[in-house]
Amino acid sequence: MRRAVLAWAIAYGGLRVWFATGHAPAWKLPGDDLLIPNWAAVAACLITASAVLKIHPRLLWALAAGWVAAAAFLLLDVVAAVLPGLGIPFDPLGMITRLAAVAGAALLALVAKAHQPIPRPWPRWLSAVGAIAAAVGCVTRVAAQAAVGFNQTPYGGNLSLMLFEGGFLLVGTVLPFLLAHPAGRRFPRWLLLLPGLTIGAGMTAYFGVGLIQMVVAALQGEPVYGDVGLPDSFFWVAVPAYVVWGAGLLVAARGYQLATRKAIDSECDLRITQR
Repeated sequence: MRRAVLAWAIAYGGLRVWFATGHAPAWKLPGDDLLIPNWAAVAACLITASAVLKIHPRLLWALAAGWVAAAAFLLLDVVAAVLPGLGIPFDPLGMITRLAAVAGAALLALVAKAHQPIPRPWPRWLSAVGAIAAAVGCVTRVAAQAAVGFNQTPYGGNLSLMLFEGGFLLVGTVLPFLLAHPAGRRFPRWLLLLPGLTIGAGMTAYFGVGLIQMVVAALQGEPVYGDVGLPDSFFWVAVPAYVVWGAGLLVAARGYQLATRKAIDSECDLRITQR
């Protein structure tokens, strides 16, 4: 697996050098395809290659998280591809390069997981806290929208918007509940774990980076989210709410992952014993 990470770092680093030397395509979303400059991405590839030669699980996890954060626009790619009626620009080339960054993060995570110590038992209360945090984040986000008016959105009232809002509420209420409650174990494992981890990671990365950008803009005396017709106070409530929501989903999903894995291991042991 380390060879795969090294091969990825060399290939992706070469791509970033190509982009940095004036060969990058015209991206459809603001800025570059990643949220870091091309030369910074090249440096990150070198650091990744060096880190995987001397295994330090915590460093590898940190690098994996960094690559996911750098590719945070991937969340917009998915929404734009699934719900084109929302009007979010869809950039296939940008999506491919961001997927490549996330692929590198996944390889790093696999190496880190293979070398990390046995995890401590996961307390059930921690999953409950994560689920509650996700729900509170969702409710806070909705309350922020209610304060400025539900008509103050950049999207029209079409089918894509209705589907988005329906999924929005499910991910903020039903999903965290099922991840933390024993009732969720009656469902196929992937059905809850996949959206819990992917949406949680995507929201935390995208809005976490956005929150940092807001702080920088505020310190520079600039509007925190550009000229979009909404007050800064809205974003100071909505964006942190998204971060809490995403982090809560990740915590609840991790607890669900460990709980269901334990159940699967127990079932396998029982079958072996019966044979």
